[in-house]
Amino acid sequence: MGPKAAMTFRLVLAGAAVAAIPAAATPESQPRDIVQQRQQDMKAMANAAKTIDAMFKGSSPYDAKAFKAAAETIGSHSGEKLSSQFDGSIAASGSKASVNIGAERQKFDKLAAELAVYASALAAAAERNLHVLSPQMRMQAGEAMMGGPLARKAQPDRDVRSMPAEHAFHLMLQTCTSCHAQFRVRPE
Repeated sequence: MGPKAAMTFRLVLAGAAVAAIPAAATPESQPRDIVQQRQQDMKAMANAAKTIDAMFKGSSPYDAKAFKAAAETIGSHSGEKLSSQFDGSIAASGSKASVNIGAERQKFDKLAAELAVYASALAAAAERNLHVLSPQMRMQAGEAMMGGPLARKAQPDRDVRSMPAEHAFHLMLQTCTSCHAQFRVRPE
C-alpha cells in the first residue's frame, strides 16, 4: 500500500470510528442526549414564536417566507415528535420536565397535537398572504387574546384555519403556557 492509499485508509477508519461513537453511547448518556434534544427543540420553537410575534407587533416587517418558516419550525418540533421525546426517561438529569407527563400522558399528547395544528394554521395563513400581513390575519374586535372565562377556545381540528392567524398564534402561545404550567418543574 502506497503512502496515499495508507492515508486514505486511515481517514476512512477515522471517519468510521467517529460515526460509531453515537452507537456506542452508554445508556447513561441517552437520557442526557434526549434532554439536550428536547431543550434545543424548545429553543427553536421559542425563537420561531418570537419571529412571528415581532411581525404581528410590527417590530419586524412582514415576510411571508420567514413567517411560514417559523410556523413550520414550530410544527416540525410539535405533535408526535414532541410527544415521542417524552417517552421513557421523562425526569432525567438536567430536565425541567415533570413526571406528571407520564401520569397525564393523554393530556400532554393532546397539547402537543394542538401545538402542531396551530402551527399548521399559521403556515397556511402565510401561504394565503404572500405580500402583506392582511387585516384578515389580525384578530378582530371582541376576540380575547389569551385564556380566561371570555376566551374563545377553538376546536383545533375544525375551525383553526378559518380564524385570523393572530388568534391562532395567541391560542398556540396559550397551549405552550398551559403545557409548561402543568408539565414543567418550576425552580425553587
